Amino acid sequence: MNKESYRFSGHDTFHCKEQWLLKGVQLTEKEGFNVLRTVGAISTLGVGKNMVRSIQHWLKAFNLVDEKGELTNLSKFLFIEKEFDPYLENDASLWLLQYHLCNNQYASIYKLIFCDYFSDKAVLDFSEHQISRFLNSRLKSSGQKEVAQKTLQADYKVFLRTYLSQAKNYKTVEDDFNVPLVSLNLIEDTGRLNDKGQNVYRINKSNHDIPVEILAYCLIEEFPDEVAISFDLISRTIGSYLCVSNDWLDHLLSLLASTYKEFVYKNDAGIRQIQVKSKNRDNFKIMILKKYYDKY
Repeated sequence: MNKESYRFSGHDTFHCKEQWLLKGVQLTEKEGFNVLRTVGAISTLGVGKNMVRSIQHWLKAFNLVDEKGELTNLSKFLFIEKEFDPYLENDASLWLLQYHLCNNQYASIYKLIFCDYFSDKAVLDFSEHQISRFLNSRLKSSGQKEVAQKTLQADYKVFLRTYLSQAKNYKTVEDDFNVPLVSLNLIEDTGRLNDKGQNVYRINKSNHDIPVEILAYCLIEEFPDEVAISFDLISRTIGSYLCVSNDWLDHLLSLLASTYKEFVYKNDAGIRQIQVKSKNRDNFKIMILKKYYDKY
């Protein structure tokens, strides 16, 4: 049995700032990813040494830079060649980033919480104690060496700041504006404390406004070789990453199939699946994104 490998830390306790992604991609495109490991990157990016390391982490976590340090197609789509949305003004771009953050698994905590932790739970609430216990259990079952609790606590804190605004004051207003995924409203504070005095949060699985073109892109990215993809498999992966309920996922898949002939959605005889008819999927994936962004 293949055992998964999990990765924590790397962000130097900094959650991602919106402008970091564009600056990091532009600098990588101009001078190569290795320049982010030099002292010169500090002045070029206008941030401290620890933040430069954090930018490297987030570029990889969002799949904007691959393991070789080269820009991915996603980077080129959004920021460089196509310039679909370099300033991340469209929520569609944020859904793409959210998908890749979970799918890429460079920062393991995102998929582990959105997908794995809730795979067998009816209630969508969670607390730091529950997540910490779950992460330690996964590390043990995977055969990985123990990770310091301080590291897991830092990851959990950064995870929350990726999606939740801090208490409002004049110091946090600008910071919240610059945290890209907050506007997706994927996590909410329940206002309750657990028996350890920790805040209880909730995953917000609801009818999020996700363009069908973004769903199409995710389907092709997640299942590049599949002709027929079961609803259950989509729900466990893309549906979990994007925090949509099964009813809403069913609606989005139906809408996708009625909009693009390359998709056929079947829901009969107790079997739900979507079929992908496109042959050149890489080109189709680019085309469908371009079609969406050209409207805006």
